[in-house]
Amino acid sequence: MSSSHPIIIVTGANGGVGYGICQRLLINLCEDTAEDSLPQSLATPGDRIPCEFTASKGLTLIMACRSAERAVTAKENLLKHLDEHISKQKNNQSASINRMLEFRRNLKVDLLSLDLANTTKTFEFCEEVTHRYPYVSHAIFNAGYAPWIGINWPRAVLAVITDYMEAVTNGETFRTQKVGITSKEGYGMTFQSNVLGHFILARHLRPLMVKSPWPARVIWTSSLVSGHALDRIDWDDLQLLKTANSYGASKYQIQLITHYLDMESATSGTNKTPIRHLISHPGVTSTSIFLDYLNFVTAFLMNLAFYVARLFGSQDHPISWINGAIAATHLALVPSQLLNRPEEPVLYGSRATRFGKPYVGRSEIYRYSENADNAQLLVGRCDALYNELKRKRRGKSNGA
Repeated sequence: MSSSHPIIIVTGANGGVGYGICQRLLINLCEDTAEDSLPQSLATPGDRIPCEFTASKGLTLIMACRSAERAVTAKENLLKHLDEHISKQKNNQSASINRMLEFRRNLKVDLLSLDLANTTKTFEFCEEVTHRYPYVSHAIFNAGYAPWIGINWPRAVLAVITDYMEAVTNGETFRTQKVGITSKEGYGMTFQSNVLGHFILARHLRPLMVKSPWPARVIWTSSLVSGHALDRIDWDDLQLLKTANSYGASKYQIQLITHYLDMESATSGTNKTPIRHLISHPGVTSTSIFLDYLNFVTAFLMNLAFYVARLFGSQDHPISWINGAIAATHLALVPSQLLNRPEEPVLYGSRATRFGKPYVGRSEIYRYSENADNAQLLVGRCDALYNELKRKRRGKSNGA
């Protein structure tokens, strides 16, 4: 495969929004014009500029998944969907059919094992990527873990009655989480799965990203609920073992870390082409990360509540995983000239019109100015953990 093709890692790619990201990437990059690369008036306004990756006519997609069985099924479904799309365009005598067929021939979808809750397996993933690929052009950090254990139904009913839109958008006041859960290695489970694991990837794969033919992009996934956790965060509790809302807190940590890394890369004299670190969130979507805690009836009612909220004007309810994926794929494909400046503390979110047309919005990181010092603190502590783990791994290799 030509060295000019994008090589894109998507974590948590076998389902939900991660699968939607993969699907959108394939459909966009096989077209003459990648729709998700076009300017978005509320997020990336500007003139229509060709996508840097359109001319590549190929792609290596690395689906980084914990479950091998689910990953195989996801890959089969992904390629089937792409082939059906190309077949439909061929029947419609699309002018871009030759490009689509060439893209399909040059497409490579690889399945790699990744368990972010296991630092050994996380380092092994990095080493395999380093061994197999000449560079990485994009890393989309979508995988996540939530310690939810159910719903406090009296609180849920009260929330819906008193503020319907807030209840079906946030939900953190009545979704219950387990506090203090740790991984097998003893780290805070939510922190390790959502923050530390991806931080290791960002640091360990940086040499490959620097080799990218285009300025590499790392897209971190946050959440709409992150700001609601801010008042409960104990900044001395890095691993969120004492935090009642560890999921939301981890997503706010991601925002601070991502913006700090973006500025760090922009001001570093070691990179001729700085690596961009960008923040996206999928809005409110109906994925298995919470549906596992509902039965058929309550899941149906939750989805119905989402659609009602969107119909009455909520822009934060893309609902479907394919719609929720648009912010991440837009950040992956939009021309770099249209992205925010590194010093701007912003995040991009998937939104939808009342009739379900997805688009991308942009907002500032909640209360960033008063937490800028905490961003530096978080990165420093994560770097300390990363370097300690790297030394231990090097010591084991030397000992062997």
